[in-house]
Amino acid sequence: MPLTKRATAILFTLLLAGCAALPSGNTELTGVGYEVRASDLQKVHRMNRMLVSDQVMLDYLNGILARLETALDEPCHCIAVVDTFGGYEAYTLSPHTIVVTAGVMAQAESEDEIAGLLAHELSHVIHDDTTKGHFQQAAITAARVGGIAAGNAYSVVLGDAARETANGLIYHRWNREHEIQADAFAVTLLASAGYSLDGLKMAIRRVAQYSESALASRGDDAPDCITDAGNNRYNVNFTGCAARMTGSRDSVYEPLDSRLEMLQENIWALAPEKRRRRIQNVVPRFASVDYLYGLNRLVSNDEAELRAGLAAVEAQAIPTVLEKNAYVYNQLSLAHMMLNDLETAQRYFLYTLESDYRTTFNYQRLLHYANQQRDPQLVSHMITLMHQDIGLSDEMLPIEYYLAKRHDLKLMEMQAFARCGLALARDMELAQRCSDFGKAADANRNISW
Repeated sequence: MPLTKRATAILFTLLLAGCAALPSGNTELTGVGYEVRASDLQKVHRMNRMLVSDQVMLDYLNGILARLETALDEPCHCIAVVDTFGGYEAYTLSPHTIVVTAGVMAQAESEDEIAGLLAHELSHVIHDDTTKGHFQQAAITAARVGGIAAGNAYSVVLGDAARETANGLIYHRWNREHEIQADAFAVTLLASAGYSLDGLKMAIRRVAQYSESALASRGDDAPDCITDAGNNRYNVNFTGCAARMTGSRDSVYEPLDSRLEMLQENIWALAPEKRRRRIQNVVPRFASVDYLYGLNRLVSNDEAELRAGLAAVEAQAIPTVLEKNAYVYNQLSLAHMMLNDLETAQRYFLYTLESDYRTTFNYQRLLHYANQQRDPQLVSHMITLMHQDIGLSDEMLPIEYYLAKRHDLKLMEMQAFARCGLALARDMELAQRCSDFGKAADANRNISW
């Protein structure tokens, strides 16, 4: 879909404004007084999610984290943030950043439940699970999923590529030892901090319910990542790439019954007054979370249901703290695209150009537009801007290499070629895709993504 003249004007305004690259250390999350590691922020964007810049909510969440830290020997030097996803998930991007989803904040019935999730993730931070074993693979997956969460414009609203990413990132061959250790650690920490263990039990049940739903969508075989469309054209199937690169089709997760059984054993080792505490604190309501959770109405493969869900979403005003959140406009744009209302889809997409950050999905479309314009300068600017927003994405690397070669951007071509070469040692499939895309550029073939 070609961008309008207004889109081009906004785009060049952004480019000429400089859009300084994110620093390698901490960077202030726009709109709030919290700093997030730049690399962690980029990982979230590569997952086609955004962090929620809601000061009140982040104060509440990090207040829980601070209470838990009082029971630790030393502070974790980490923060808790909320991403825009509507499913019930919590994960640790690095020793510095714990993430819970908007779906958690919307569904949790008590502060104890949220504390249970944070305590579990704190174990991964304290025991450095993000840099060793199978948890390291999950963190690497987070950095590699690229445009997978966005998928192509016709599958994301159905949830295909997003489910593959969830399967691969959140449930990708977890190290059983680390998970058991994290549950045991959470029991002790919650008891010491004065929280009820019933909240942890509820959190584990909800995670199990959501993970079963997510994993039930997987198939036995991963679809092809790249297909020959004939007539000198190739298509990239991001859902297929997700399945192959994250291993989502063979993901595993600890069964609920055995997990609760082991959890109960740890709880019974506590003093009676600690294990008998009851849940007390209700989670406050946040307009940002309610709105983001409501976007789940847009996940449907039934046209009538999707239209009704979209009407319900659009009847609500976008909360102020989400007015510059590209995730919201991406979802609305995709919903209208699914319903073949391309004009409205385009209008929503233009809002993302004025957002604080952009995701891989945005750069998939913007690079496609730049390629269609056959404008080397625009292609170069877009690749540079993409690196600032989402970092160096493996999934976008073959496309970068293809565009740099096709538009004779020598320096970018050399940089992409070097990264492709490094992939030989760790990811033969990625290296092969680089080779295929390079040959396509040499032959001036059209690649569709």
